[in-house]
Amino acid sequence: MLATVAPHAAPLASCTTGRRLPRCTAVRVHAKIKEQQYVSPSSRTSSTELERLEALSSVVPDVLLSQSLQQVEEPKAATTSRSVLAGIMGNPVSMRRYKFAVEQARFYDKCNLEAGGDKTSCQVDKALVNVGSMFLETVTGRVSTEVDPRIAFDADKLLARGRQLVDMYKEVGVDQDRVLLRMPATWAAIQACKQLEAEGIACHLVLVYSFVQGAAAAQNGISVVQPNVGRLHDWYNRHPGVIRDPNAPREMSAMAKAGYGANEINPGLLLVEKIYNYIQKYHGGRTKVMASGLRTKAEALALAGCDFLVVGPKVLNTLASSATLDGYNTGLSAAEDVPGSVEPRLSAELAQRAEFLPLELDTVDEGRFNEYLGMAGRDLLQEGIQRLVEDANRLEPYFLNLAGGQE
Repeated sequence: MLATVAPHAAPLASCTTGRRLPRCTAVRVHAKIKEQQYVSPSSRTSSTELERLEALSSVVPDVLLSQSLQQVEEPKAATTSRSVLAGIMGNPVSMRRYKFAVEQARFYDKCNLEAGGDKTSCQVDKALVNVGSMFLETVTGRVSTEVDPRIAFDADKLLARGRQLVDMYKEVGVDQDRVLLRMPATWAAIQACKQLEAEGIACHLVLVYSFVQGAAAAQNGISVVQPNVGRLHDWYNRHPGVIRDPNAPREMSAMAKAGYGANEINPGLLLVEKIYNYIQKYHGGRTKVMASGLRTKAEALALAGCDFLVVGPKVLNTLASSATLDGYNTGLSAAEDVPGSVEPRLSAELAQRAEFLPLELDTVDEGRFNEYLGMAGRDLLQEGIQRLVEDANRLEPYFLNLAGGQE
């Protein structure tokens, strides 16, 4: 089950927030994967698409903790970041619970300023750790904790700040095997994570928008990569002249644009599939792929079998209300061998059939990383880091004022 998987397969969660401080998604939860138990034929019913999908992937409901969805049972993992902390501090209900944890961070006096940043940024890190440790009281997996995005291009500082975050967790009695360090997927972050992973500290790379980011992460033993399907699809929609799939017939793309039956290619789905297949075929699946930004049921089903799928409330409810033939009961007998409508689209077996260009199998160095990041990857990575930096810059004065009692 999820609570006992190896470090590279640790339960995760994704946090997606708006740019204003009061908005936040403090904790994500996994949909519970059902135990395989015998049920008599007379008691069986057909399964839902969500149940079938959960049998193939770990579904991560992208919902607020305060929301109550019938198919979400208990928190499995948490994310703590500057956006999360801002949301907590901007919500009176949440702040009542975490007020002491946030305020105490202002008195933290063990900051190693040589690790990068100043006293305030270090105290914000301490607040993240205090809140993260509280999250861990009610979850069984890991807490994914953000490393300051303002140092996303400095490997030495990322390494030092990552170690300091882990030390802070140890000070409050949380072992490093329950911590995941969250960083943007820059070359510097990949190098810092390579060393952290060697020290037994798992890392979680976000803002993944190109194949070379996923390949470099796998080659360097990073625990988790998180491509965002929706944001990549949006970028291609904003740049209609860019080829979405170099391997697809040009006629197909032209027909889709003209509205003649062919479906428009979704580059986000192609990226997740390509990274997943590469990791499975050449790296034994040790790096886990978490697909986020899934906005429709069709997108979620198209990636059935991916390690983790982050699914929003609307799609989650649609999947939960869509029945399949799997386990259909006539009243006399259950159809044991009738396949459901949700079949694996990604798997270790299917990945063996995937083909890659020779240059895609080469070892990624910094020059190759920068060259093959591509226009979409470069734009989206920079935009994503800029959003995180803006969040961090807005949070610090807010943290000092609100945590100091000026509510």
